[in-house]
Amino acid sequence: MLFELTAEDNHQAILMGNDTVRLCEMQGIKPRMTDKKGMDTRRENNIRAFKAEFLFARLFNLDPPKVNVGSDGGVDFWLGEYSIDVKCSGKVDGPLIFDSPASFQAGIAVAYSQSDINDRTFKLHGMISKGTFLHKARRHDFGYGERHVVDVDQLDPIEKLWRFYVEKTMTKETDGQLKQA
Repeated sequence: MLFELTAEDNHQAILMGNDTVRLCEMQGIKPRMTDKKGMDTRRENNIRAFKAEFLFARLFNLDPPKVNVGSDGGVDFWLGEYSIDVKCSGKVDGPLIFDSPASFQAGIAVAYSQSDINDRTFKLHGMISKGTFLHKARRHDFGYGERHVVDVDQLDPIEKLWRFYVEKTMTKETDGQLKQA
């Protein structure tokens, strides 16, 4: 599914990505990723990540993302009792990547990728639980060390997350009828 950011959300994501990079620089944190020319890709990656987080927040009617001075602890959102980590690849249909099993801190990951349409349009690929990711993941070295990867065609549709959330947190089954909790 393709989703397009509003102009306002796009603007806010750019500001937040730039702010995050500036906070890292002020703290003396060195970029952990560079492109093939050795250029820091932190700004671009942070902006893209915030754009995907805005899309997820709008899709599930959640508060918009926030800039964290330290770390978000691997959790971008809470959907009821379920922790969500929104990931975004810069490559169209790029895989879902975690540095290590320990870096998958949330219970669920949601994967987006930048589209080739424009910088405000993203593709939502789906979701995967931590346990399923760890079971399906393969190791791959992208040139900056081995990472754990699942291709997007192995993800569950986002509707599964919505249904799971609604069934577990919004309703109770009583005498065969669904009632609001």
